[in-house]
Amino acid sequence: MFAWGLPEPPSEADLARQTPAIAPVAGGVPRPFWSVVIPTYNCAAYLRRTLASVLVQDRGADTMQIAVVDDCSTADDPAAVVAELAPGRVTFTRNAQNLGPTATFNACVARATGRWVHLLHGDDMILPGFYAECEAVVAAHPDVVMILGQVVTVDEADRWTDVIGPEPRLAGARLDDFLALQAVQQLGQFAGVVVRRDAYERAGGFCTAFGHVADRDMWFRIGRLGAVWCTSRPYGVYRVHGAADTGKHVVGATNTAESWLVTRANLARLGVDPTGTAATRFRKWLAHRAYRSARKLYARGELDGARNQLWWALRLNANARSIGLWARTTIRRAIGSSQR
Repeated sequence: MFAWGLPEPPSEADLARQTPAIAPVAGGVPRPFWSVVIPTYNCAAYLRRTLASVLVQDRGADTMQIAVVDDCSTADDPAAVVAELAPGRVTFTRNAQNLGPTATFNACVARATGRWVHLLHGDDMILPGFYAECEAVVAAHPDVVMILGQVVTVDEADRWTDVIGPEPRLAGARLDDFLALQAVQQLGQFAGVVVRRDAYERAGGFCTAFGHVADRDMWFRIGRLGAVWCTSRPYGVYRVHGAADTGKHVVGATNTAESWLVTRANLARLGVDPTGTAATRFRKWLAHRAYRSARKLYARGELDGARNQLWWALRLNANARSIGLWARTTIRRAIGSSQR
């Protein structure tokens, strides 16, 4: 087993240059406890369920700001969904131009006036009890800057497929080893994460160097500012579907590339040896994930995507099975090209 040709991670200074500032809320602006801000892009078919999952827990306009920020959707009309479901209660704004996910997250935080911010994607949902539990945690532990927990994954038809996030043993407790864990994995999906607004102001916005792992980088930076708490049970509902932005990153293998870069950057921030046990274990895990993705893409006939993932699997931890699948993919692509 060996690895070669892996890119060096960006330095902390490089990342800082691509991290926009988050301005404090202007004086005189009402400050509710919550800002639930929902970024959307071509997901109006799911937005109705997203909004309904928030409105059933609505604390009232004085306590909860609810806003939808659309990144210039081209395939549907999220404004119509908002007008139909929550006229006068939920505000709707559209970016002046398509900004992409990371810049839209920053636009959402900028619009948030609440003391705690929940960025809930327009195709995800939140289960009952989430905001009440978070309020209780904040009241009991005022030093907490972020609350997260396990999330349920669902498919296009709302069928539960998995539960991901922190191990169950961590539920309902302070995550004292959050930074060490977050450095090499993703503990929090957007649907199940809330952050203090002033923590965003101190950490800066989502780093535009990343398109797929901007949240992994952000949660790590927030965790350096104060205590992190884990909810007692899963509340977030994270939708995995073919049109999701995540699927595009898998075909292009940018999910693997960015996971490698952000993990190496996080380990450097912690002063951890990049050739040590934790880094080596992560590299092998990421190679295995890339190989699994390549197998799925190969089975669907998406050979370019399979090769993209395999190239990373080979660079991270080359072995016989990755080499064999690379050879089969290359031959199959060559045969297909010759028949066109």
